[in-house]
Amino acid sequence: MGLKRVLILFVLFLVACSSENTDETRLKLAGVNYLGDLPTLLASKNQLFKKHQLDVDVSFNNSGKQSLDDLRAGKVDFALVSPTAFTLDKLANANNELPDKEPVILGNLLHSTLMNQILTTSNGKQIQTVTDLSGGRIGLPKGTNSEYLWWVYSVFYQVNTEQVEIIDLPISELGKALIDDKVDAIVTWQPWTNHFITEYGDQLKQVEGSHVYSAKWLLVTTRQMAAQNPQQCQQLLIAYADAISLIHSDTEDVMQMYSQEMGKNAIVGQNYQPGLHQLNLNWSLISELHQNIQWAKLNNFPGSDKPTDVTSWFASEPLAAIQPFLVKIPTMRSEENQ
Repeated sequence: MGLKRVLILFVLFLVACSSENTDETRLKLAGVNYLGDLPTLLASKNQLFKKHQLDVDVSFNNSGKQSLDDLRAGKVDFALVSPTAFTLDKLANANNELPDKEPVILGNLLHSTLMNQILTTSNGKQIQTVTDLSGGRIGLPKGTNSEYLWWVYSVFYQVNTEQVEIIDLPISELGKALIDDKVDAIVTWQPWTNHFITEYGDQLKQVEGSHVYSAKWLLVTTRQMAAQNPQQCQQLLIAYADAISLIHSDTEDVMQMYSQEMGKNAIVGQNYQPGLHQLNLNWSLISELHQNIQWAKLNNFPGSDKPTDVTSWFASEPLAAIQPFLVKIPTMRSEENQ
């Protein structure tokens, strides 16, 4: 009886240790309610993380800035974020960056002109193009990609930004602000564009010109995670690659799933068009980051006056280990750096 009791206690001890180890290996990932983040939703819904031996707790915020803040606070291990929010965060924290906690880019998941839109009202206002917004009021969430996006539009269409008033509003309040005539136009993204159009119908219309900007979407982690858990980072990237393959091969079913999922969250509307999702680290992303820095300097954002090496913002090893041809950014061996 004594031996039996010892064996039972030993088994219970092993179970307890097993449960504890499971908790320790559980990863947390913060996605965003954004059409550009479709691969995250698809990987979560289709158990693609689990397929690649990952236990991932996925949550969704309303902006990449919020997800990056969660990563900074240690609430999650991975975050999905726009290049703008990432750049502003890196510049602002350059002087007090803790090497292990420093956010780094594992990969880009998107290159698409279909994600962002400018909406205005159709109630008697003669606003057809971005140029017509000179002297108007623009509603957008500051510190997000929308603020940078408006600058891109203003440069391309030669709008004098000094004649435009930017009104900082949460994404969820933009539609009502437009209808209530608190702003003349809003800079928004999918699925919120469809949400606002569905809610307010013919009172809204899209301003021509969104095609001039190609959105990108970054998978970000900490340098410590990338260095100490390269296999988990590789498995995560493989799961994302699988999700992107599904988007390309089963587009109709995937977009129907997305529309239904957005309907469950009370964000419904017209049918969605898929963007060009692709997993890579390449020169176009470096160019985007440099352009973000230039915009930050022109607007005197914190830290923008300091010299910056964007190539130090990448952790390219996990992606290079699984798909080396997808990594086309400058890398140098340590002795060459010296």
